This record gives sequence, C-alpha cells and structure tokens, in this order.
Amino acid sequence: MKMQLFRLVSTATITIGLVSAAGQVAAADSGGYVGFSAGQSKTNLDGNEIDASLASIGLGSSTSVDDSDFGFKLYGGYQFNKNFALEAGYTDLGELKSHTVITSGSSGTLDGKWKAYSIDISAVGILPVNEKFSLFGRAGVSFWNLDFDLTGSGPGSGTLSESESGVGPLLAFGASFDIARQFILRAEYERHFDLGKDDTTGKGDVDLLSIGLVYRF
Repeated sequence: MKMQLFRLVSTATITIGLVSAAGQVAAADSGGYVGFSAGQSKTNLDGNEIDASLASIGLGSSTSVDDSDFGFKLYGGYQFNKNFALEAGYTDLGELKSHTVITSGSSGTLDGKWKAYSIDISAVGILPVNEKFSLFGRAGVSFWNLDFDLTGSGPGSGTLSESESGVGPLLAFGASFDIARQFILRAEYERHFDLGKDDTTGKGDVDLLSIGLVYRF
C-alpha cells in the first residue's frame, strides 16, 4: 500500500512538472509584443527620368536627387507559437527630394518633395535558429499615403501639391536576438511596393532598413 501510494505521488509529481514545463515553453513562444525601429528609407527616384520628362516638353535640365531619409516604425502584434505571428504598425518612410535646374528652353529651378507613410498589417513566419536567435519574414498589405509638393522659381514660379493614397503589397525579412526575457533586438529590411500614381505624384517602391527594440509581454 505504501509503495503504491509512493508511486502514485511520484507519477502525479512528474506529470505536474511536465505540464508546468510545457506551459512555460508555450508562454515563451507566444504572447503580445510592441516595438520601435528606426533607420534609413530609400526609393528608386531617378533624376534622369525627371530630365527626360522635361525634355519631352522642350526643356533642358539637370536634376539631382536625395532619395534616402530617416524613417521609423511603431508596431505591435501577437505571436501564436514559435513559428507564426500577426503584426500591425505605422511606418514613416521619410521625405525624399529632387532639385532641378532648367538649362535651356527657359530658366529657373524646380524643387520636388515626396513624403510617405503607411499603416500595415502582415503575417510573420519565424524560424528559430537557437534559444535566442531567430530569422523571420513578413508578407502583408500596406495602406499608404504619399504627399507631393513641387515648387518652381523663375519666370514660371509657383507651387503644386498633390496627395494620393492606396493599398499595395509589403514584403520584409530580418533577424531577432533575445537580449533579455522580455526584450528583443530586431533588424529588418522591408519594401513597400507601388506607392503613388503615375500621373500625379509619380509611382515607385520605398525601402526601409531599420533596427529596433521589441518588448514582449
């Protein structure tokens, strides 16, 4: 009787221990999180394309571009298990600029500014490499807004402002490293596709290379 009671208690103790351990593992692999990342945004703005467009209306020009800027993002999500999460965030893609000097057919300058931001939703696939280091990829939808301002000086001075919004695909990949139980260091490269409209603001992809900190709760 004593031996049976000992076995019963031992079995129950081991079972409780295994269930508790499984619960701790599940807790480590799931839960909500929020994060902030910052870095450099960049687009495929091409000064030669601007010059070619002006040449089509009889104007010679020379255009320089500043196609990168500071960008940042705020995001949050829920990790359902060690391999999958859903995430939503706000991304400020910075301000991109062009400066055009009219060299023939007229005189003056044209200064363009593009400012973009996005609210996005994505699914996250996660590949743990070891207990602290993971690789991940994101695919989702970007609800973007792009503001364009053009200022001209010279005989034809004036300003033009356009704003467009739309929906486009979003792809990203990156790596994360657990620096503490609740804090994760995250590096990521992402691309927002097809921001803008050809006949108003212009159209192109915008990239963001960022590094940030995630708080897991």
